[in-house]
Amino acid sequence: MREGNAAMADRGLDKEFDALKNDLGTLREDVATIARLLARKGSAQLNDAVGTGKAKVQEGVVMLEDQITARPLTSLLIAFGVGVLLGKLTQR
Repeated sequence: MREGNAAMADRGLDKEFDALKNDLGTLREDVATIARLLARKGSAQLNDAVGTGKAKVQEGVVMLEDQITARPLTSLLIAFGVGVLLGKLTQR
């Protein structure tokens, strides 16, 4: 009788082990799916941020060009002063 109970227990453990393997396989697939979705979302957010950054840089360039066009002599003097300052800083 003990052998019969042991065999039944083994079959029960085998079924539980198979169910656990199936659950782990499903979990692995779910995690892979979630990782792919997060990667796509992150990529889209990165592209949006890059686009926004480019737009702001372009706005800044346009503003700078407008300032240079409006005040060319002042812009030249500022550029000269910045050049002298950078030259002094790099001599050290």
